[in-house]
Amino acid sequence: MRRPLVLLVALVLLLAGCGVGTQDSPERLTLTEAPTARPSSPGPGTVELEVFFVRGTRLEPVSRSAPSLDAETLLEVLVAGPTRTEVLAGLRTAIAPQTPTVPTGLAERRLEVDLPRELTDVTGGNQLLTVAQLVWTLTTLPTVDEVRFTSGGVPVEVPTDAGLTGAPVDRDDYRSVAPAASSSPAAPTG
Repeated sequence: MRRPLVLLVALVLLLAGCGVGTQDSPERLTLTEAPTARPSSPGPGTVELEVFFVRGTRLEPVSRSAPSLDAETLLEVLVAGPTRTEVLAGLRTAIAPQTPTVPTGLAERRLEVDLPRELTDVTGGNQLLTVAQLVWTLTTLPTVDEVRFTSGGVPVEVPTDAGLTGAPVDRDDYRSVAPAASSSPAAPTG
């Protein structure tokens, strides 16, 4: 009976020696921004897309690989939101997850998008960011210059930097939340 007890005490002491010792005072940890995985080029059968998420109160472009470059794919990728690594690095989305936003038509470089009730019910600062994310992302398409929002096929007013409008909107309507590199005027040359 004494021998198993000695072995147990020896095992506990051995395991205790493998642990990390205590500190006299707490140590401040500094978190650095985690890098996001980004392939150097899209794989076969994929294209690079650019979607816009939110860092603080501004939009930030993020690259994604997808099977095609069209409005439906852009919206799916945008609504899927940032990756866990991107969230840990400070990115977020103002768009509710799994929100089924549907492009309904394209005419004269104007894309019409039908907003579900989840998006028309967003309030406060996230309302402007939600619409800005959609507009900046959808206007990455080479065929789209502006977006008109509807709900059930009826035009709806959306927030812009200048207030509510039922007219089509473009990136210039959201300069207050534009990505940092896009919001400042070009430096004069010469």
